[in-house]
Amino acid sequence: MGVHRISGLTPDQERLYRHMLATGPSPVETLVAAFSERVRGDLYELTLRGLALGDPPVARRPSIALKGVLAHQEEELRGIHQYVADLDRLYDNGHATPEGDALEVLTSREAVQHWYEQIHATAELEVMQLITHPFLVLSAPAATGASADPEPGHPAKCRVICEWRVFESNHALRGLNHSVSRGCEVRLADRLPHKLLIGDRRLAMTPRFPREHQETRQMLLIHPGTLLDFLVKAFEAEWERATPIHADPSRFAEECGDMDSAEMVIVEMLSRGLHVDRIAHALSVHTRTVNRRLDELKRRAGVTTLFQLGAYAAQYWMRGTSSGSEDA
Repeated sequence: MGVHRISGLTPDQERLYRHMLATGPSPVETLVAAFSERVRGDLYELTLRGLALGDPPVARRPSIALKGVLAHQEEELRGIHQYVADLDRLYDNGHATPEGDALEVLTSREAVQHWYEQIHATAELEVMQLITHPFLVLSAPAATGASADPEPGHPAKCRVICEWRVFESNHALRGLNHSVSRGCEVRLADRLPHKLLIGDRRLAMTPRFPREHQETRQMLLIHPGTLLDFLVKAFEAEWERATPIHADPSRFAEECGDMDSAEMVIVEMLSRGLHVDRIAHALSVHTRTVNRRLDELKRRAGVTTLFQLGAYAAQYWMRGTSSGSEDA
């Protein structure tokens, strides 16, 4: 382990300071006898720097005396980190993946955030995203979306699937609500295979290792090719299995013309086997509100139980509905 010295002190001044720390208050003559006449100049320098004070002189507690030095060096270290990150960006720009290479590995958080924002900013047609637990904040501090939402008027549409556990994050909840308010389609899933972001089906980003792996920082940037096509198909498969949190009238028969959008969402979630509390959670309402809606739907269907309501909805209200995998 290396020996660290106080910046700006000579070796003799540092030895004197260490001696004073170990011995406590000492008359100047005692210090001169232990060192030499030069100790007077060294002691004056320690006093100027706030490392010693009083008569007889005594060393100040280092955590207090050196607080300003530590703050200054921490600021310098932050500047060095930023400088290295800027150099990394220059390196990345100068070593772009040649056309035809399938992917590249992103090893720094700065590179991951850069490409995350780049995919969102340059998408003109569609952004597709899988969000898994734990939720990671990669967008800039000013952004409120669960993903980096496009600016107003941005042409790209957005489809997001997130795991139910993502709702444990207040930041994710705010972001998802913001995304929905701007027209983003959001669906929910119990568990997704991995995080994924695809822009315009021409650029994607996903973790390099499985979600259980201890290395969670590295990501793969995937360029056009077979691998990207496979990820698009994987997203579409997850999209079909996921539960919508807003109505799709095309999934309902014409006989349901008097059903409002909230009732459509409740019926669709119920047909997929979701519990009442999960339906309420997804709609950001109290379970009592959902139960009142369900009572009205049961009255319309002429049934008395949720199981009967789900069966009736699947047979008469919905098109192409398959039963969910969860217990009622």
